[in-house]
Amino acid sequence: MRTRTALGAAGELLAWWAALAVLWLMLISAVYPLEFAVGGGAAAVGAVAARAARRAVTER
Repeated sequence: MRTRTALGAAGELLAWWAALAVLWLMLISAVYPLEFAVGGGAAAVGAVAARAARRAVTER
């Protein structure tokens, strides 16, 4: 993987993670450390799935 491609992938994953983490934080009533950790993990899984889905659709 080229450096530019790797940076683009990392940027895309970070953008997805940030968007999903903010959505998680908006939907919960109180932010406790455990909920923040669970939300961050769920956002990371969602970011990987979103990138994989986008790549599956656009790289044909």
